[in-house]
Amino acid sequence: MSLSTLSKNAIYPSYKIPLTLMLLEEWSFVYVEGCDAKKYLQNQLTIDMKLLKETNHTFCAHCNFNGKVWSTMRLFHYRDGYGYIQRKSISKVQIKELQKYSIFSKIKIYELNDIYLIGIAGLHSRSFLLNFFDKIPDLNLSIIHEYKKTILCISKPIERFLLVLTASDFLFLKNSINKTILFNDSKQWLSLEIESGFPIIDEQCSKKFTPQAINLDKLEAISFNKGCYYGQETIARIFFKNLNKYHLYCLIGKGNIFPEINSFIEIKLEEKWCKIGVLLSLVHVNSEEMLIQVVLYKSVNINNLFRIYGFENIFFIQLI
Repeated sequence: MSLSTLSKNAIYPSYKIPLTLMLLEEWSFVYVEGCDAKKYLQNQLTIDMKLLKETNHTFCAHCNFNGKVWSTMRLFHYRDGYGYIQRKSISKVQIKELQKYSIFSKIKIYELNDIYLIGIAGLHSRSFLLNFFDKIPDLNLSIIHEYKKTILCISKPIERFLLVLTASDFLFLKNSINKTILFNDSKQWLSLEIESGFPIIDEQCSKKFTPQAINLDKLEAISFNKGCYYGQETIARIFFKNLNKYHLYCLIGKGNIFPEINSFIEIKLEEKWCKIGVLLSLVHVNSEEMLIQVVLYKSVNINNLFRIYGFENIFFIQLI
């Protein structure tokens, strides 16, 4: 089912968002199964798989040999294996790369195209979900599996929920709700992800940044103790020698422009504009404001002015 059957509403900042259901068409769900799944992912992903509890989900990344990020993802136990959620634009390439060394492992990696990813956020979202589920996750128990349904609780920038549903469960949910909830698409969820500080890696920015350059160390999405995995040598050297020069920021500004992902970001230094980073993602909020996610050099402060190369619109650092 596409969003053509659902009404589309304006994008709201987190502090204003009403009770909203979002169909996450810009994200994909990947399933990893087989008796070697845990061991294989241990050698591929940036987290320690041995520490992943069945009661929690976690951030992590898949990197190449040079320590550059293929994709960022949310990972959790799912059915008899593991599931992870990432941007759809990079999913086919990332799965192909993840499968590359699996020929001697008992493992299957594939996208579940019959699964619906649904976001729920806004006032009374927890109470709303109690109409359809027996129990709702929280910070201590951040994921719950109920029959064929899975619910993730995400705390930032506000409490919100990510539902992993079959087609029949999604139809039941959609047909059972009333007009007290708004419908929206992936852009509203993207806005919340940008506010939360989760790095959005689409195909255009894949293989360009180390995990530390996009704040994955601060999100506890990197293990420096588990041993070897792809990119580990570079990632560890940056960490132990304090070599990281980049930082992920959320910027906010006015306007209705449509720059390309991976465009240059400029900073105003005295009377000159100098290139200082790149654009990862953007979303138009309330048709007046733009929220953008960027990777910049660390040496910036709250008073700096920024713009996207080729545009005059001014952006400021958004304090989250």
